Formats: sequence, C-alpha cells, structure tokens
Amino acid sequence: MYKRSIAFQLGFYVLMAVVIVISMIVFINYKHSKEIIMEKIEEVATHQASLIINEITRNVVNTQEVTRNVAGQTLYYHSHGDLQTFLHQVVKTNPVLSGMHAQLFGNSDTLTYSTYWNKDGQLVDKTDFEFCSVFRYPELVDLAIQKKAGIWSDPFYCPMDSTTLMISYFLPVIDEMDEPVGIIAGDINLKFLNKVIDDIKIGVSGFAFVASAQGFYLTHPQPEWVMKRNLFETSSQIFNGDRDYYRQILQDGQAGSGFAYPELLDFEKSWFYFSPIPFTNWRVVIVIPTKELFDDLDIIFRKIILVSLLGFVAILLVVVLIFNKMFTPLRQIVRSIQRFSFGERGRRGKKNEIELLSDSLKELQFQYSTYVAEQNQVRKDKRKYEKDLKSAKEIQRTIIPQDYSILKERNEIDLYAILHPAESIGGDLYDFFFIDEKHLLFTMGDVSGKGIPAALFMAVANTMIKSKSTELSARNIVDVVNKALSKENSNQHFLTLFLGILDVETGILDYCNAAHSYPFLLRRNRELMQLEQTHGLPIGLYSNKTYKSHSVALSKGDVLFLYTDGVTDCKNLNSEMYGMERLSKFMAQTIDPEPKTMVDDLMKELADFKGETEQADDISLMALQFYGKYS
Repeated sequence: MYKRSIAFQLGFYVLMAVVIVISMIVFINYKHSKEIIMEKIEEVATHQASLIINEITRNVVNTQEVTRNVAGQTLYYHSHGDLQTFLHQVVKTNPVLSGMHAQLFGNSDTLTYSTYWNKDGQLVDKTDFEFCSVFRYPELVDLAIQKKAGIWSDPFYCPMDSTTLMISYFLPVIDEMDEPVGIIAGDINLKFLNKVIDDIKIGVSGFAFVASAQGFYLTHPQPEWVMKRNLFETSSQIFNGDRDYYRQILQDGQAGSGFAYPELLDFEKSWFYFSPIPFTNWRVVIVIPTKELFDDLDIIFRKIILVSLLGFVAILLVVVLIFNKMFTPLRQIVRSIQRFSFGERGRRGKKNEIELLSDSLKELQFQYSTYVAEQNQVRKDKRKYEKDLKSAKEIQRTIIPQDYSILKERNEIDLYAILHPAESIGGDLYDFFFIDEKHLLFTMGDVSGKGIPAALFMAVANTMIKSKSTELSARNIVDVVNKALSKENSNQHFLTLFLGILDVETGILDYCNAAHSYPFLLRRNRELMQLEQTHGLPIGLYSNKTYKSHSVALSKGDVLFLYTDGVTDCKNLNSEMYGMERLSKFMAQTIDPEPKTMVDDLMKELADFKGETEQADDISLMALQFYGKYS
C-alpha cells in the first residue's frame, strides 16, 4: 500500500471507513433481525409445545380423576358384589383408559379385580390377574398406601404386547376410618402421544418428541429409539453444550432452548426448545433446523452484501479520480525533488509522493548489522547453556541413586524408584541408604519451582540429608536439615519432604512428613490406607520450626508407595487433573504389588492420561515392599 500514490491511499482509507460503517450497520441490523426472528420462533414453539402439553395433561388429569372416582366408590360396589362390573363399565366408557385394576386387602385374603383391553381389541375381565399393575409394581402400591396419595409409575411395555407402551396411576382406597384397605390402578396406553405429536406441524423438516423423567424417549420419529435412547446420554457430536446446565434445568422442571446437531437431521445444526409436562415430570422437545429459521434473512443479507461490494468499488473509483486531480501539483513537485536528490536513476519504481527517508534506511542497515552480531552471540550463548545444562543433568543423575546393588543381598525389602523431570533437570529428589546394618533411610521430596535453581537446591538438600543422617530419629534428622538449609536459603526455596527410617527386621517404620503428599500403604490383604499425618511445614524456610514423627508397623508383603504432586497435578488435553481419586483407584486395583511393576504401570497410565499434553511438573515415584528378616 505504501508504494501507491497519495490519491490512491486516501481513496482507499476513505473507502475502508465507509466499509466499516456500513458493515457495522448491516451486521447490527442482521443481528437484530435474528433476535426478532428467534423471539417469534420461540413464541411459536411455546404455543406448539402448549398444544402438546395440554393434550397430554388432559389425558393424565382425566385418568387421575377417573381413578379417584373409582377409589371413592370401590367399597360400595364391592359390598354389593358389583365391583368387577363397575370396573368393566368404567374402562368401557373412558377411552383414555386401557385398563383398571383393584386390589382389596382382607384379614385372610387379598381380592384382585382387573378389566383391560387386550391386543385383539376385546375388553377382558380377570380376577387375580398376575400381569396387572398392582402385582407388577408392589413398591408403588406400598408408596401410595404409605403416602395416602396418587403415584404415577414409570413408562413400561405391556406384558401381553411388547410394542405397547403404558403408564399406571396408583391411588389407595380409604375406608371410613381413614385407613387404606386397598389400591386402584388405572392404565393409560401411550399410543395417544404419537397422535398428539403427529397433529403438530414443526416447520418443513422439524420434529417433536416426548421424553420421560429419566430421559428415555416415549415418542420419536424413529420408533425404534423409543425407550432405548436417552435424552441425557446424547453424544458430543449431537450436543456439545453445557450438559450440566441443561440437565439441571430439565430436572428442575424448567423450560429452555439451545442448539444441537440431531442425528435424525444428518447432524445439521438445529434449534431446540423443551418444556415440562405437569403431573408426569415428562418433557416435550421441539427441534427445528437452523437453516429453516434464517433462510430468508440470509438471502436478503447476501443481496445486501453484493450491492454493498458494487457500491464500494464505485466509491473507490470516484474518490481516486477526485484525489488524483487534487494532488497533480504535489506530484510534479515530488518528481522534481526526486531528480534533484537521486538523479535520473533514483526511486523510479516508487509511486508514493512522500519523500523516502534515506537516513532511516541507513539506520535500518546499521540496526540489521547489529542484529546479526547479536544473533551470533545468542547462538554461542545457547550452545554454552545447552552444554552446561547437559552437565547439570549428568550431575543430577549421579545424585539420585540409580544403582540398586545395595539391595541385592537384602531379602528383607524390595525397592524401586524413578524421577521424571518436567524440564531437562528438575527439583524432585529421592534417596535410600542404610544407616546401619538393619535400618534403611529413604526419602522423597519436592523443591518449589523447576529447572536449574530447583535442581541446585535439591542437590544441596540431598547432600545435607546424607550428611546429617547420623541417628535413628526421623524427626531429629528433618529438624537438623531444616536448620541447615534455612541459614543459606537467600532465594526462599523450600522443600516438601517425606523421610522414613525402616527397621528391615521388625518392619517398624519411623517417619516424618514435612508437608509432602501422603504416601499409600497397601497391606498384603489388599487393604489400602494413607499415612495422613503431617509433621510440620516444608523445610528450608523457618529455622526455628520443629517437627514431629509417627511410626507404623509393616507386615510381610506390605507395600509403601511414595509420590510427588506431579502425579496428581498431571493434566490431559481437556485440562483435567489426574487427581487423588484416580491415583487411589490405581492403587486399589493393583494386581501385582511388585515395586518395579507398580512404578512402571503408573508411569504408563500417566502417559496415556496426559496424551500429547506437555508435562507441567516433575514426577517422582518410589515403591517399597517389606518382607522381613525371615522371608
């Protein structure tokens, strides 16, 4: 653009200003129009949902009312020996009912009466019918009697016709003493739902369906999905919105709307609206493809854009012509200055009338030379840094024990550990060595921060632990090391530390936990526990702090598992942490408690969990299995 003439540049900028203003007007108008359309659509959807809800509610309320009337007259007709005939007449004269069942509780016997429409369309009377509702849902019978109120069952398939979906309404029969002496159950055939839905036109290719309180489809354009697919279990391909939000408002019986990609519409983006149905806690859902909502608006919007583009081109041509005429004298002056400054060879390829700043170009050349020199120095410094980092990594490897030969002759224990830094070197540490012939000291710690500073602090801490471990008291060793580290800790690094001293003959473990992650203890009988005692603050901060300790007895076969917070803080591609729950589950499901197997299995599980996510913190693991002196 800077090579163009001033006339062209001014024309272009004026055009851009016009484009921005008109685009904002068009966008605001388009957005406002969509909002108005959505309001109208939601009004229509609410009305259509109300039609469906009213029809369903009418049938539900009628059933409740009929059942209530039957319950009120049951004892009268039973006392006159006409209860079966009464039920027969009620079902025959109420099309909404597919059956009516009564059960009366006597002192010595229970009487059952049933009248229902069979699959051949015949009205059948039965006594003691084993498939009737009162036998099929004894728990609802008990609940209705206990509450002395009506209870609706969940949808179920008719036991005599597996294609017929039904629900039952249970209501207790109350005697003159206000005591329940029986139960009435009225059945509704849910085929009427399909007719209610089919009578409602939802756009061109939209559809509606009804879902139960548990989310199962009670009606659907795909009949084979009924009672087999669940509204709460749609895949992320169909619905990738805030599931918890919509689940909550569905469970709270509220209405709502949103966008999804229904499988029935070939995963095309669609708008949906849902509303609760009274008495049943069902939901009616209406789905309309988005393209049907905004097709007309999009056509108008495209025409506006096309006309605007043509107008922009016309404005650009007119403005450039006007500015060209206005700046002709300036162009002649600039050309004269160019010939005077640079000669006939200078700046012929430039169309911009503004004087090219040659001093700036010389300054740029100087800066470029300086930049090249600086880059060469950066590359040298980088090579030196990488060399130093490699040396530091090798030094750290020598500090962290890699040699397990001291354990080969010791049958009392088995131990395996690993350190996996987030960077080339890290701030985690672990160590193990024998203080005397039968006492093994082992540690695991996590230095604040990462990289070289943390690694240096780790090296100092590890050296001090070894040099100060001259007695058999875990808390005394931690206390001495804390005082020594605190004196020289100008950078305020600190170290969470677990230090244990194990008597490899008796299994008595004396340990001190300075704010480190709680180790797991997996007993040989598969009982899992954590050593959840903290004995003080991280070490290296306050020299005047003292520490406590605890002891625990290990039995033959028990495994002690130590780790740093890099395990629980490990994140996957969805920013989910591995967490304590997954770690506890891993420990509880461990099949082979052999230390190396446990450590390797957990590292593999962490690698699978985080996938391609970059490791954020150092990870250290240690597993120690105790066998005892006479293993």
